[in-house]
Amino acid sequence: MKLKICGMKLPDNLREVAALQPDYLGFIFYDKSPRYMADTLAPEELMAIPDRIQKVGVFVNATNEYIQQEMKHFGLAGVQLHGDEPPQQCQELKEAGYLVIKVFRLGSKIFDFSQLSAYEAQVDYFLFDTQTTNYGGSGHSFDWSQLEKYTLSTPFFLSGGISLDNLEEASALDYPQFEGIDVNSRFEIEPGRKDIARLQKLVDRVRSIRSEG
Repeated sequence: MKLKICGMKLPDNLREVAALQPDYLGFIFYDKSPRYMADTLAPEELMAIPDRIQKVGVFVNATNEYIQQEMKHFGLAGVQLHGDEPPQQCQELKEAGYLVIKVFRLGSKIFDFSQLSAYEAQVDYFLFDTQTTNYGGSGHSFDWSQLEKYTLSTPFFLSGGISLDNLEEASALDYPQFEGIDVNSRFEIEPGRKDIARLQKLVDRVRSIRSEG
């Protein structure tokens, strides 16, 4: 089970989180988010992160021109599309050499997984998050049993309200496509500032789960 920590915003906090060595770090380029980071982090601060940690830019309904501009400026390897981006946009970014994660949000209504088929060849991962009025960072979980209806081979990340309290339940999900978890608001002191003590407990437990597996 891989670990992605999203919503990095502050230089000192970024260095502390990177020292925990998660698999992925996410940086939000959506200017309506309280975790928008382009005004608070400089490219050299991201480029100082070891290459073994994959850096992912998170975008919402942005043009590929803007996405690639920011990806190159900040030295990012992966792009996470959190809006209504079509398959063609994903394909263009993948052909440009980026790792592509496409987000779909699940709520109380039955989710139509058939719509994902059009994206299967254009993305590296899906990420399933909770449907809210905003884009991510809600701290709420959706009904994970809906994932039983996911039948594609593309691996996915699970997001939305994952915490130390439900980590064991998440890790027990028995899906061959389950790649890892994405955490954000449940490990924060305030938007964009992560609680290092809680994250250290998370990292320790994720590593323990890996060793048991």
